[in-house]
Amino acid sequence: MSRLRRRREGLTDYRKRKRFLQSRMPRLVCRISNRYVSAAIVRVAEKGDVTLVSATSKELGKLGWRYGLASVPASYLTGCLLAKKAAGLNVGEVALDIGLYTPTRGNRLFALAKACSDSGLKVTIDESVAPSEDRIRGEHIVKLSEHQLGSRVFSRIRASGADIRSMPEEFNALVAKIREGGVSERV
Repeated sequence: MSRLRRRREGLTDYRKRKRFLQSRMPRLVCRISNRYVSAAIVRVAEKGDVTLVSATSKELGKLGWRYGLASVPASYLTGCLLAKKAAGLNVGEVALDIGLYTPTRGNRLFALAKACSDSGLKVTIDESVAPSEDRIRGEHIVKLSEHQLGSRVFSRIRASGADIRSMPEEFNALVAKIREGGVSERV
């Protein structure tokens, strides 16, 4: 009965896990917390799952990202970083594993999957569920900040000295830096 404990607690969907196991493909495991985005490529082994490579949005700070680490742009950048790290692993196609999250059109999880797909990993994803290019670059955050300049919503970004209006340009520069190879596989 210990195996069913995870189901009772709402931690594992065993039907979905069985389909992943039967496919014998590595999984792109995406998880989002209130503060960070994390992703890993995981392969099933006899003694349990083996993580081949992982990336978190915490690593974006080392690359110069001064904005939110759980936003749509941060999700996309984390996906680019994961694909860059996985480039030398000879991983073909991966199956997207979003866990128990409810799939919603334009979700941060789909931004991460789109980034992996755009950066060279073969991820099966329908383009209609991915966020628009404007949301991926963070232009929706810039518009929101214009309406709430005096509020405390963006106080951390202002305290770091970053200008929220330059987010799309810094995003494009960081994507180019990651894809060109300006980062090591161990950020």
